[in-house]
Amino acid sequence: MSNAFYIPSLNLMGAGCLADAVKTIESHGFQKALIVTDGVLNKIGAVNKLTTLLDEAQVAAVVYDETKPNPTIENVNDGLALLKEHGCDCVISFGGGSPHDCAKGIALLATNGGEIKDYEGVDVSKKPQLPLIAINTTAGTASEMTRFCIITDEARHIKMLSWTKTSRQLSQ
Repeated sequence: MSNAFYIPSLNLMGAGCLADAVKTIESHGFQKALIVTDGVLNKIGAVNKLTTLLDEAQVAAVVYDETKPNPTIENVNDGLALLKEHGCDCVISFGGGSPHDCAKGIALLATNGGEIKDYEGVDVSKKPQLPLIAINTTAGTASEMTRFCIITDEARHIKMLSWTKTSRQLSQ
């Protein structure tokens, strides 16, 4: 029996890749993005570089920067509330594994509804997630490369794994 491994259809690396990622977002016609990141990247100005490029491309952005290491159900719910409040049509995860996992959980719930623990396991969701663009700032977890998200359920003291159905493939 064979196995399949899914990775994003587009990976950008090297000098200028942030600007190229924004061009890709713009080319897909996205109008408003939820940026899922952490407080450190916002504090050091990295998020401002991204939002400036998005502004120049006439893509509005809302920032959720409260992702904890080992993101929680609360992080997913708070980010989802912000996405809904502002009518975002895509999610940008900006950072390392924690923002990527949190963003995948938000994108999954944005189209499927319910709670993240409803999707614990493999192939539980029925609909593809909202389009997600992962911009990696670290090397280590490879969360930006997989369809899995790991979210901490603090009440049950476990980390849940969910397999997200991807939306349309992003390519240049």
